[in-house]
Amino acid sequence: MKKKALAGILCLCLLLPFAVSAESADEQAGLSRHILQSDPAWADIMIGHLSIADSGCGLASLCNALYYLNGYKADLVEVCEWAHDAGLYNPSGVNGVYRSVYQHAGKQLGRTYGFSATEFRYGNIKTKELLSHLQNGGTAAIHVEGHFMAAVGYDPATERVLVLDPLPGDVGRYDRRRKGVTHTGGDWLTFGTLSAGYVKVDGYVLLFRGVTQKESDAVFDAAKGLIG
Repeated sequence: MKKKALAGILCLCLLLPFAVSAESADEQAGLSRHILQSDPAWADIMIGHLSIADSGCGLASLCNALYYLNGYKADLVEVCEWAHDAGLYNPSGVNGVYRSVYQHAGKQLGRTYGFSATEFRYGNIKTKELLSHLQNGGTAAIHVEGHFMAAVGYDPATERVLVLDPLPGDVGRYDRRRKGVTHTGGDWLTFGTLSAGYVKVDGYVLLFRGVTQKESDAVFDAAKGLIG
């Protein structure tokens, strides 16, 4: 088994030549990668008016979900810079990402990173679509109160979901609301845990491996439906 807001706006931009690399078979089997927004390598980098440590949960969750989806490493700083330039992350008056950032990432970065994404959907952790997607090898960004995390696995036998919190409760200096619940390295969390407190799931975005022109166009058309 594998181990661990706001309405959208449309902003078209050129596909950036981000560096990506496929992990080796051994690394993929280990499933040990867990990107933290509080990593000292980038925690204090300012993107717009906030640091990555203070506002990078949505994009760190995207990077975690992508890695466990297809083994590609996405550079968190470059993804944050892309999203900010696109007006989707820390624009003036907004703290963090628009919920449509995943759709736009799928459209603009999907061919680079080999994925597509749905629109943001409201639902709890027991939503059948979400669980079926995870069980069949997909990953997701899940939203809890004021925060995004990545869901990268589901075990129906135990009814537990493998969650990677980009700002887990054991990192100390930052958000401690999830102390005792989420940890560095990921957590297999029960439906009950993911239905209460600061890890209560209220929405999600599904990430799919691979992207065809038809799939890309479908995601883009869905994104247009979010325009006010």
